[in-house]
Amino acid sequence: MSKIPSARPVQSVRHGWHLFRNRRTLWQMIREALNGRYRMSWLTTLVVLFSIAYVIFPFDLIPDYIPVLGWIDDGAVLYLMLMRLVKETQRFSRFKAMERRG
Repeated sequence: MSKIPSARPVQSVRHGWHLFRNRRTLWQMIREALNGRYRMSWLTTLVVLFSIAYVIFPFDLIPDYIPVLGWIDDGAVLYLMLMRLVKETQRFSRFKAMERRG
């Protein structure tokens, strides 16, 4: 009896591919947020800042000098940031569509 694989890893790859495909939208969103023309959600801003700080600073839940286990927590934090950025770029696309309408 073979198990049916979970769709979760496939969705993760899709989210990463979505951001890669829409990298121009992502950079446009970041530029407009920095210029004050678009306001990112506070949750996205918090997640991005926390993720960057967590990966850069040496204070981790699991130390990085433990070869594989030390990188798992960094990967999980980056995954959460990726998921949040996908949602935010979708929100930005709706914002731009409404801006063109109005």
